[in-house]
Amino acid sequence: MMNLIGRESVADEARWRTYNLIAWRILPLLLIAYTMASLDRVNVAFAKLQMGEAIGLTAAMYGFGAGIFFIGYCLVEIPSNMILHRVGARIWLARIMIVWGILSATTALVQTPTHFYIVRFILGVAEAGFYPGALLFMTYWFPQHLRAQAISIMILGSSLSSIIGSPLSGAIMDFMDGWLGLAGWQWVFVVEGLPASILGVIVFVVLRNGPAEAAWLNADQKAMVIADLAAEQKEQSDAGVGHRFGDAFRNPNIWCVVLANFCNLSTLYGIQFWLPTIIRKVSNTSVFDTGLIAAGLAIIPCVVLIVNARHSDKTRERRWHATFGFLAQAVGLCVAGTFSDNAYVALSALVFAQCGFVVASATIFSLPGAFVMGAAAAAGFALITTLGNFAGYSTPFVFGVLNDATGGFSAGFYAMGSMSLLGAVAILVTPALRPRKKPAAEVAGA
Repeated sequence: MMNLIGRESVADEARWRTYNLIAWRILPLLLIAYTMASLDRVNVAFAKLQMGEAIGLTAAMYGFGAGIFFIGYCLVEIPSNMILHRVGARIWLARIMIVWGILSATTALVQTPTHFYIVRFILGVAEAGFYPGALLFMTYWFPQHLRAQAISIMILGSSLSSIIGSPLSGAIMDFMDGWLGLAGWQWVFVVEGLPASILGVIVFVVLRNGPAEAAWLNADQKAMVIADLAAEQKEQSDAGVGHRFGDAFRNPNIWCVVLANFCNLSTLYGIQFWLPTIIRKVSNTSVFDTGLIAAGLAIIPCVVLIVNARHSDKTRERRWHATFGFLAQAVGLCVAGTFSDNAYVALSALVFAQCGFVVASATIFSLPGAFVMGAAAAAGFALITTLGNFAGYSTPFVFGVLNDATGGFSAGFYAMGSMSLLGAVAILVTPALRPRKKPAAEVAGA
């Protein structure tokens, strides 16, 4: 069996086996769920290739509609995560998935831009809390020094949604167009939306809220994990780490990560929502071939994500891993902007930028659990994703406006590249990650 947690990250054999057992029990389920979440957010990018003309969407109108999802999402993100902290992940994550799957499928019924805006907004409300809730859930199972690897497995869903969803969306639109009187773009929402509801039922049956409830761990394994997590919480408590709801809002480290995540998601959503359109314009391919190209471009970031997470956990270093991720984004986006008319160079540069995104993402989301704990951690994860996801509203819209104004993609790429540089700055100035100067007495005695 493949090891999801690297041996070099764990102190002894017994812990390594136990945390790998935990990883295999919960991470594949979270991976599938996040893959569906990512797919249900961005399948609209492929549907747009037919839906835009069918319901009269301009580029700016599409960008607004794609982004308004995140207004609803952000409005309910923090309350949703606080409810999860109280009632448990099993019930709340299942509820989120069942409702969002049904609502995603109803996007097939939109007939005007206004309908599109309304459904996207409500879908955002329904899905709110899934991602920060899943991140919070991992803190109930894994110590902080193993979380980059755990988080990276779930984040793979973002790339897998492209690898699986892009050709799937293209095939649906090409081969199901006209079935039962529905257009291909309508079938995309039905076929890719409803499975999330089915998986929500499975989550309710299979998931457990913490190691104490896991019948598949023996008594010694439960005691080991509970003791590891308790020791980490005691160390944080002794260091004055906040645990109350309001502590998350007063912690400067959390606000630095908020900014970093906003910049990171600006890159992600700018690429995700516009990649099919960019591929088709620069390569002049069919819808199905566009999906195959998008899928191929997502494979390399998957490998980079896992390798980076293992190295970050092994070295227990976060600051420079995240910074290098942001710098890679900036370089890739600037190259794509400069050579936007060259299909091979532009798409290769976007792959490089996507590698930078996954590196930064897995690293920065391993941080909040070290800055705050308890109710503050629930609020902190939700605050980071809430404000960060405003990028999901602003970036597609701004990219669309720039595209309409300039007739090309270069200005949008440069704008996203600037955001990547700002993300690097946010990580570098995070107080808890900055190198600590040795006390003068220690230096003098050296």
